[in-house]
Amino acid sequence: MINQEKIRKDRAFKSMLIFGIFSIVMLFAGLTSAYIVSKGALSSEGKWDFIILPEEFQYSTIVIVLSSLFAIMAFKKLKKNDLVITNRLLIIALILGVIFSYFQFKGWSNLISEGHFFAGKDSNVAASFIYVLTGVHLAHLIAGLIVFLVLLYKLRLKKYNQKKHLGFKLGMWFWHFLGILWIYLYGFLLYSS
Repeated sequence: MINQEKIRKDRAFKSMLIFGIFSIVMLFAGLTSAYIVSKGALSSEGKWDFIILPEEFQYSTIVIVLSSLFAIMAFKKLKKNDLVITNRLLIIALILGVIFSYFQFKGWSNLISEGHFFAGKDSNVAASFIYVLTGVHLAHLIAGLIVFLVLLYKLRLKKYNQKKHLGFKLGMWFWHFLGILWIYLYGFLLYSS
């Protein structure tokens, strides 16, 4: 009886995460579709700026991939019940997530210094889309960093081990999803700007 309830609870958590990821995918599908439509309409009128992405976005791509790799290693160590190394690897993944955020802000700073503003009379729709796409992703990434903090807290309380780690696993899925989403966004902006 207890085992059946645990199975149902685990399925519910997985379903909630999948629903959340699907919602985020739909949000970004809508935003990238709006980008394509706007670019098509405004390019023909000469009202679309073709913007070269700041190199900091490339650095942040490398950093988010590294962060995912450390998260993978952390989960593997958790499955071997090595909580000390799991904790250290997760902290490294978290720090890399913070560095990703830093590069995002640096990228925005470079856009501003080149005269590409989010809004205002000197702004352009292309720049506004770059800010919106990267900003909405960053907001979700901050949620991922909070998830890491919760996972670290629960690790310290020894709530996870090699047999009991569903919450940790779901946190990793969310983080990897955010990394894949960023790679998609970066590629999309790089090749459509």
